[in-house]
Amino acid sequence: MQLTTFKEFYFHIIFLISFLILISVYIIEFFFDLPPCKLCIYQRIPYFIMIFANLLFIKFKFQKKFVLCNTILFSLSAFISLFHSLVERGIVNYELGCTSSNKEFSNIEDLRAFLEQVPIVKCNEILFSLYGLSFANMNFLISLFFAIISVYLFKSYGRKK
Repeated sequence: MQLTTFKEFYFHIIFLISFLILISVYIIEFFFDLPPCKLCIYQRIPYFIMIFANLLFIKFKFQKKFVLCNTILFSLSAFISLFHSLVERGIVNYELGCTSSNKEFSNIEDLRAFLEQVPIVKCNEILFSLYGLSFANMNFLISLFFAIISVYLFKSYGRKK
């Protein structure tokens, strides 16, 4: 595919990818009963923004500032998913309310109070993996790939080829 052809459909592709990613996570969440943790929900935000932004960008002629917007959003998504991956692997500690704890309790009331505050799904637990990759790992790879493509388009803006 030539660069000019890809530029013509770039915003359509980003819209479609973002839409498919969100549809996929909601299908997995509701039909396969795999609830998201806090960081999983944060990873969805850039995709929601990209869906609405790229709908607007499709209406306008291909512009460098729109590509920059997608580059920033994919980079943000990559950062969030990388952080989540590091939390899942135990390399980075995240707030107590989002991780499993081996905290000892002196009485049952302390334990009950703790359990009422803690979300059901922990950010440091991998509920599903495919070929050793968690959803956060997959999201990082997808986001990084499209961030690199967006940087390339941004830098090649104005070239004819």
